[in-house]
Order: sequence, then structure tokens, then C-alpha cells
Amino acid sequence: MRERVSDPTRRTRPAGDSRPPQGGAAAGPPRTREFPDDDARWRAVLRRDRRADEAFCYSVVTTGTYSRPSCGSRHARRANTVFFPDPEAAERAGFRPCRRCRPDQAVYDPHTAAVVRSCRLMEAPGPAPSLGELADATGFSRFHFHRLFTALTGVTPKAYAAACRADRLRREILRTGTITEAIYEAGFNSSGSFYALAQKLLGMTPSSFKNSGRGERIGYALAECELGLLLVGTTSAGICSIQIGSDAETLVGRLRSRFAESGLTAADPGFGRWLATALRGAAPLTGDGGIPCDIRIRALGEWLRTALNESRPGSPARRAEPALPSPMA
Repeated sequence: MRERVSDPTRRTRPAGDSRPPQGGAAAGPPRTREFPDDDARWRAVLRRDRRADEAFCYSVVTTGTYSRPSCGSRHARRANTVFFPDPEAAERAGFRPCRRCRPDQAVYDPHTAAVVRSCRLMEAPGPAPSLGELADATGFSRFHFHRLFTALTGVTPKAYAAACRADRLRREILRTGTITEAIYEAGFNSSGSFYALAQKLLGMTPSSFKNSGRGERIGYALAECELGLLLVGTTSAGICSIQIGSDAETLVGRLRSRFAESGLTAADPGFGRWLATALRGAAPLTGDGGIPCDIRIRALGEWLRTALNESRPGSPARRAEPALPSPMA
């Protein structure tokens, strides 16, 4: 088996990593929400929590060094500990990196890097790459790549490619003048293949989607997940919107603005319980932090669409649990 591994001592981040440059603001809900104040950060340092390594670093005024929260060095006194959002901030304050945990160097995992690279290839415009092409691009056999991708994202490469095409379709329907133009710009070879999948991908007809959900009834539910507060909007045809944020009012406002011509209402409480139960069966959304947030959210959306379709009455693959109630109040 061949693996293409770059120099792990370089400070640059792995290709495809969407994390911001140190000191920047992350797109989407930041991991720092798990460590909102110095007390929470200190507790993370005491338990050497690796999840906190992307959220902040800490400095010891008596030694003049800064470290990752997971550093194995002896803990300093709390009174001598100062927290910084990233290594650059610590260095600007005059601290130097710890020689033990090397907080100034990116943590590199070749498996994670391979999955991220393949996702970026699938997200690019044009025909979706085959499984063999993705495996060749990442340096793994087809079997090992498929197993690795599914283990880290919770969906297969084919499912992720479908999610990418659905994202392009949504953008093109809103951007182009006609549905026919959007079909081909999104990568569909024919209108026949498109209309067979359209409602499953959009949760409504393409015409309704383009016209702000006109004529549709949309029910929405909210549930907590590791990335923040998740909102799922559904119609009788399927999921039409998935958003992640920190505030319910803002998320609902975005949904209402996007589908201003629809009938929007909170879903039946049973659908909210279904969503919470379904999330417990999804792949971990945070993991070790190597998979960028946008990939995790896209994979989660595809996972939920599959779970929702399989839970609908009459589906040949319907799961025994959780059973799907009507999303409408």
C-alpha cells in the first residue's frame, strides 16, 4: 500500500484543511464554544483534552513558553497560566513554543488528509471522479479507501459525491435563468435523470425551490449536535434545508427568508425526537478535528437524508428504529 505523506514538521496545514489561519475566524460554529471561558479552558488543560488543541493554547509566565492543552508536561499553577486563541497570539505576547508538544506545528494524519483531498476532488466542478480515480489520487487501494472514507465521514464516497452534486444543483437553480440550464450546469447528463432525483435532492419540485418554496408546507425541527444547534426543514418529499448555528431564532429566520413563499411551521414534536435519535447514530461530527467543518456538515446532511428516506412508510429499507412521524404539526 502506498501513502503520500508530506513533511509533518512543516507549519503549513494539510492540503484541503478548511481551518482558518491562526488568529482567523472559522467558518461555521467554532470549536471554542466548547471552552467559552478561562475556567472551562483550565479544566481542559487539567484533563489534557485533545479536543481543545484547536480551540486555544496556554502559556506559563514563569517559563515563557506556550503549549497545547493536551501537552504532557507538568501542569503549572493556575495563577501563572494565561490563555491565547492561537499560537500567533501567544508569540506576539512574547512566548515561545513548548519543545515537547510543538504547538506551532500542524498535526498531520495521512488518513484524514486523504479523505479531505478526495472530498475536494468531488466538490470541484465537472463529472464526479470514480472510486478508482479517488483511490489513485489519495494513494490507497479502492477497498481500503472506501472503508477509510466511510469510517471518517459516516457516508460512502458515492453518497458524498451525490451531496456535492445536490449542493451545485441548489446553487445553479438560484443562479441560472431556467431549470433546464441549471440541470446541465449542475452536471446532469439529461433532464430525464434529473427529474427522477429532483424532489429527493431538493425536498420539493425544482420550480418551487426556485420560487422560494411556493406552494410547499415546510416543517422544521431543532436538535443539539456536536457542532452546535442543528435545524432540519422537511416537506412531504424530503429534506429541503439543513443548517447549523448557535441560535434558534437566527436559524429559523434564515429558513423563513429562503422559503418566503412557503407555509412554514414547527414540526410535530415526534419529528424532533426522531431527529435527536437519528443524530445519535450518525458519525461523530467532531472526531479529532482533522475533517473540516464543511465536509462534516455536508456528510451529515446526506446521512440524514438517507435515514429520513429509509424511515418513511413503504420504504423497502425502512429501519425498525427510529420510526418516522409526520414532520408537520
